[in-house]
Amino acid sequence: MAYLILSTYPGKGSRNSGDHLISKSLKDLLIAVKGKQIDIDIYSVVDHEVKDVPDLSKYTAILSPAMRPTLEGDVIAPKNRYAFLKEAEKRSIPVFAIGAGWGAYPGTIKQSTSLKMNSEDREQLISIFGETSHGNKRGVISARDITTENLLHYNGVQCYGTTGDCALFDTDCLMTRHNLPRKMDNIALSLPHNKDHWDMSYSLALQLKQAFNCEVFMTLHGYRGSFGKHIPPHWDQTQVNIKEFAGSSEKFDFYHHMDAHIGFRLHAHIWFLRTRKPSLLIAEDGRGLGHLATLNGLGYAAPSTNSLNKADQLITLSADVIADMRKEQPSFKAVEMFKQEMMQGYPVTSHSLNLIDKLWLTKMKPLLEQIP
Repeated sequence: MAYLILSTYPGKGSRNSGDHLISKSLKDLLIAVKGKQIDIDIYSVVDHEVKDVPDLSKYTAILSPAMRPTLEGDVIAPKNRYAFLKEAEKRSIPVFAIGAGWGAYPGTIKQSTSLKMNSEDREQLISIFGETSHGNKRGVISARDITTENLLHYNGVQCYGTTGDCALFDTDCLMTRHNLPRKMDNIALSLPHNKDHWDMSYSLALQLKQAFNCEVFMTLHGYRGSFGKHIPPHWDQTQVNIKEFAGSSEKFDFYHHMDAHIGFRLHAHIWFLRTRKPSLLIAEDGRGLGHLATLNGLGYAAPSTNSLNKADQLITLSADVIADMRKEQPSFKAVEMFKQEMMQGYPVTSHSLNLIDKLWLTKMKPLLEQIP
């Protein structure tokens, strides 16, 4: 059996290691469920076109992790994704979109039950996966979080349900002991996508360092251009360590040395949960908020209060919305929130880890077993 994974990892540009972790995790999960005898090819749907794949007909199924349903007013992305799905449909190759995630800002529950999808994308997804009221056709789509599941159902697209992100699951760690430290020796703080909030992150790092009397490592998962030029000159790197992880999820191995994560990047948060460690997510957009809503996770929303209040009106990232994103710095309440979680014995974290185990047993594993 041969499978094609359409990765969202961009080999150029940001080289976001979180995207790399998703496709790598799916490959590992497939091998765990199907056996080592299968063949798996990974192509970046960001970097490659259909013509770059030598023989599409050899694949038993095409797997698209983290595929993003497109909202009205937005363009289908990555740009080659539509063509790959169209070719799969033409050749009657089943498509499994695993852990699809929307990209709305700020990404509230209310938005997920009211926003319309791009009509072209909606038509293609219905053609492949079926309408809500009719069942599946040529494949299955599952959601990364409850908000993406809401969006698909609201727009009439049949959805298998919420499986969670592929990267949540490490078969060596599932159902194992939780790694919940009583004392912090070090904390990782992942930097936000919104660079206007980097100075707030630096201030947060200094507060964490003082509050927990530990080392703090600020991490960057991906950014265009030279890493060094993005670090503000006034940051004192004798006070806070800075690590760059762009290019490969293998660089996340550094996180094994960290006791906990408090920060902005969803896949830093996910990496700690998959390895049974505590993490607090300051959610910048719908991906983060959807994840927190799905796992009842530890964290809170980073968008400005004004943006949250107007969430039902925000469709695309217009100039006004972007200006609003930058207007208000995220809250510093992460320090006290995490301190309380730690003092109480990590009740929220433990509940999330148990939910991950349940998602694997009841949703993700059964879905992978359905793949021909």
